[in-house]
Amino acid sequence: MSSLQPDAGGAAPSIAVLNERYRLLATLAAGGMATVYKGQDMLLNRLVAIKLLRDRYAGDPQFVQRFRQEAQAAANLNHPNIVTVYDVGRDVLSGRERHYIVMELVEGQDLKQVLRWRAANGQPFSIEEAVDTARQICEGVGYAHRRGLVHCDLKPQNVLLTPEGQAKVTDFGIARAYTVIPNADERADTVWGSPQYYAPEQAAGAAPTPASDVYSIGVMLYEMLAGRLPFESSDPLRLAQMHQVVLPPPLHALNPSVSPQLESIVMRALAKDAAQRYRDANDFARVLSAYALQGEEQTLVNLPPVKPPPRPAAAAEKQRATADASMSRGVLTASSTIASSQTSGPDILLWLLAAVAFLCVLGLIPLYVLVYQAYQAPPARPAPALPTTAPPNVTPSPPIADGNSKVKLPSLVGKTLEEATRELASLGLQVRVIEERPDDDATQPFVLEQRTPPDAPVEPGAVVEVVIGKPIERREVPSGLIGRTMDAAISQTLVALGWNVVVAEALDFTPRGTILAVQPPEGSKLAISETLTVTVSSGGRIALNVGMGPVTLEAVTLQRATYLPGQVVQFRVTWRADRPVGRDYKVGWYLFNPERTAVLAQGEDRAPQHNGLPAPTSAWSSGTLVEDTYTLRIPDNLLPGAYPLAVGMYDSDGRLRVVNPGNASAINDLIFLYSIVVQ
Repeated sequence: MSSLQPDAGGAAPSIAVLNERYRLLATLAAGGMATVYKGQDMLLNRLVAIKLLRDRYAGDPQFVQRFRQEAQAAANLNHPNIVTVYDVGRDVLSGRERHYIVMELVEGQDLKQVLRWRAANGQPFSIEEAVDTARQICEGVGYAHRRGLVHCDLKPQNVLLTPEGQAKVTDFGIARAYTVIPNADERADTVWGSPQYYAPEQAAGAAPTPASDVYSIGVMLYEMLAGRLPFESSDPLRLAQMHQVVLPPPLHALNPSVSPQLESIVMRALAKDAAQRYRDANDFARVLSAYALQGEEQTLVNLPPVKPPPRPAAAAEKQRATADASMSRGVLTASSTIASSQTSGPDILLWLLAAVAFLCVLGLIPLYVLVYQAYQAPPARPAPALPTTAPPNVTPSPPIADGNSKVKLPSLVGKTLEEATRELASLGLQVRVIEERPDDDATQPFVLEQRTPPDAPVEPGAVVEVVIGKPIERREVPSGLIGRTMDAAISQTLVALGWNVVVAEALDFTPRGTILAVQPPEGSKLAISETLTVTVSSGGRIALNVGMGPVTLEAVTLQRATYLPGQVVQFRVTWRADRPVGRDYKVGWYLFNPERTAVLAQGEDRAPQHNGLPAPTSAWSSGTLVEDTYTLRIPDNLLPGAYPLAVGMYDSDGRLRVVNPGNASAINDLIFLYSIVVQ
């Protein structure tokens, strides 16, 4: 057991060692569900990133399941453009479980931070940089697509860029298998994604596909090329509508350097109809690679041939020979013309014309010399531009006498990010935002911390790292949710408001999916990107997951919890074959006394049925699902109390052994499902 103190939602713990191996050093980022720390693997002596589930969620099975899904989805993804997952584990702190994932530590910033910094410093992405970054993202996501995973939440915040320009995709926390989703109709799903980057089908509440990831990458490529998002609105609902029906502004109008071919590539990735996009990120990567290669070849074609300069004497001799040849051709041409036009006449005229031509050639020699000298002379350097007046509110940078000059760093804490950026620019310095922290008192981004202290001497052109506080946008949790069915429309509305929506099932006998509660409650103010937990009815379904060798008893579903003596109890059991069974078993079901020592009522022992049709276990193969319904009459004279229902499988050799009781309890290989209340 470690000595980590529970955090309040992102603050660095006071003593930070997990399982006597992973030491937490500093906070890197905080999300709605987890906090990411820079850490040290003391066993392997290497720096790592550790994602730790927030303390207030660690006791919630739905959160724990989603958190572990991230590790399981990403652990098998080994690609240079995907953040590597090293380990996943849990530790017990003060009697409570804490779950964590250990990942590769990527030095650098996320793509959103880079986009903001470049916009603030007037250094937009070049065409080559934008295409290459998008191609790398496609390479990583395409690797996941080949393994049946969709990221579902691609955005610049989930793309890390190293100082060398390598892109690494992270946070496969809500990736899902899109190839086979058993019982998909029984799963309560939410619409995952970020409103600025999710695909039209996600905005409409449909499940994401590989083409949805392509759309999100297309949005990021558009943002890198244009310096802005294709769709911008402070209203998430309006933003969702724009993704579905509005065309983005033409790229060439925002960046004239974007070629028609590249714009066509981006527009195809942003097609409203998923069928019109690239099929997956692999296809998108191939197109971007081909475009980049074509651009390189075009550049090489357009370059003038590079030849070593000829020696002056050889060049002069060559040009003299050329001039002599031209002169000879001119004389011969003139002589031929004269000879053709005048077959007779005094020879003196011919000699006179030849002498004039010769003198003309002699007159060309000085001109030839001037041309030759101009060709050999180095090109004249342009005169230095005159200094211009400094822009308003910016003090001109002080002159730098030599390479050892230093700039004294001003105090930035408390200043707005805009003020800090402007002040540093006036000193020839740059700013880099390394962390954003929500701040209740902030009205605009301001500097909370600066990593290099004030008055410290820094090199001209240095990058100053700062932590900023940003305003927290809060929205009211809608009223009227309780009692409604959690469907795609409600999911879409809640996600579009900017929250992380988590659906948790609770045992209740109202129709499945009925909203029982929301946390925070209706009418409360909830910050953007915080978590809204919606508790819905299970419809009487209780997940059990009892392992019985080749068979798993997945769940039992009841119509209600209370009965009267003489009434009939009806319940449905979901069986799943984990491998071929190969033998015929029968099912027996029973009503026990409260002490579970005596059978009070027993059903008709029989072979399993699926929706009323015979389904013998000998025919079950791996993955077979069987829904079997059982009825049992409550004795007339039964006293009020709680009476457990039990079920078991058996053949001539006895009952099928319970290997793992899961969420139920078992006695003598009988599984106790639920205790009904007799009034």
